[in-house]
Amino acid sequence: MQVSEIGVGAWQLGGPLVLDGKADGHPELGRDFCINLIRQCGDLGINFVDTAEQYGRGESERRVGEALKGQRGKWILSTKFGNQVGPNGERLRDASPARVPVSLEGSLKRLQTDYLDVYVYHISPEPGEAEQVVEFLLAAKQKGQVRAVGISTSSVEDVEFLHSLGCLDVVQFPHSMVSPPDPIVDFLAKHNAGGVVRGAFAGGRLCGKYFHQPPKFSPDDIRSNARVEEITTDFARHAVFEELLTPERGMVQLALRWLLDEPTTHVIIPGGKSLDDYRQAIRATELPALTPAEKARIEELKTGLLA
Repeated sequence: MQVSEIGVGAWQLGGPLVLDGKADGHPELGRDFCINLIRQCGDLGINFVDTAEQYGRGESERRVGEALKGQRGKWILSTKFGNQVGPNGERLRDASPARVPVSLEGSLKRLQTDYLDVYVYHISPEPGEAEQVVEFLLAAKQKGQVRAVGISTSSVEDVEFLHSLGCLDVVQFPHSMVSPPDPIVDFLAKHNAGGVVRGAFAGGRLCGKYFHQPPKFSPDDIRSNARVEEITTDFARHAVFEELLTPERGMVQLALRWLLDEPTTHVIIPGGKSLDDYRQAIRATELPALTPAEKARIEELKTGLLA
């Protein structure tokens, strides 16, 4: 599957979501706005979109499905199973052999399609259950309902376990310029699996907007569990990377270009909320690779941050 280097992350396009009494922090951008944004991203050359049955309690999938109507064949469509939202907004974690067929049927219906390009675990697979789930997923591949399978995780153990069951084509994982050495990257390189990168800006630390003014979260925001002082200090520390910026390469482009230079990065899903966000991201794909000296300097600065 040929994917664009930048993809659409559709969590934030599903409207507000409350999980266990905490808001996920994403505002309602408007159903029509989100549908048009995805289509406009397609006009920019983006062909990968990622969602999940959990996002917006299924609303993200519905909007993605509407956006892709009439042009499904132009897109690589990825969604996830395992995380659901209960009737009272509680988190449900269920990737059992009984649940996954229901999840797949629901996602296909909401997305208005008869096949998924990528279908991945949204939680850790459970030994004793995963073997039966893998059997179902491999059968779904044979039927043409699913083209590729895998997992969204930060655990290399999860990745290795699914690989041992013969059920790993794609890994979605958090990775950024300031991430410590990640064994998932080594795994992808060794096994030639697809790499979908999320968290490219390290929770906003690398987007540049908050170097000199910290973000503000409402009390019920799921991200507000850290004290304001800690957030302010943490975000400001990352301003050390400003020395590497140029008129052509802002902080967004620097963070993305670093990831794009890694051979295991096949597509990055930055989760933008506007067309300009995606234009800024695409600019990174048009820039030359970072020089060895620039990469070495980034490593020096990163070492200082991680110390």
